[in-house]
Amino acid sequence: MIPIELVFFLLVIMFGFVGLVRGFLKELGVTTVMAVVLFALYFFDHKMMPMLGKVSARLAPGQAGADQLQTAVYVLALIGIAYISYQGQTLAFAGTEPKGPIGVFLKLTIGLVDGYLIVGSIWYYLDRLGYPVLHITQAQLSSTARWLLEVSPPSLLGPYLLYVAVFLVIFRVIK
Repeated sequence: MIPIELVFFLLVIMFGFVGLVRGFLKELGVTTVMAVVLFALYFFDHKMMPMLGKVSARLAPGQAGADQLQTAVYVLALIGIAYISYQGQTLAFAGTEPKGPIGVFLKLTIGLVDGYLIVGSIWYYLDRLGYPVLHITQAQLSSTARWLLEVSPPSLLGPYLLYVAVFLVIFRVIK
């Protein structure tokens, strides 16, 4: 079985390549959307979890079914919003992209940040709900995986996501 932290790094690197192709101005739009969504999930989590628990208890019998349904809601919401923010007319920032090594660095960096926000948040919610769809336990995680979960976006940035989102929106409006 492949270590989960390796899957995390591979997916984040994949987002880095996507950033290289799309450009950092479009990727900043994805960063803005993800910061707003993650803040909303962080802020309303204490209200959503009990409500989802009640709904999932009615729809899926037993604790395992309820956990799977809750996991599906969080993971599919994050994947759906990420998909929408990458598709079609995006929230691209105005301006021209720098050429040369600085442009490549910015594209790669913002792509990696978006990968960290999306993949790290999905992993955080999978861990928080006990990996009901992956059939692994938290005891099976390596020390590296545990550390990566400690620095996942909801854990590390949770209280500050509002400030990040407001800064990015102001940056988009001013530019």
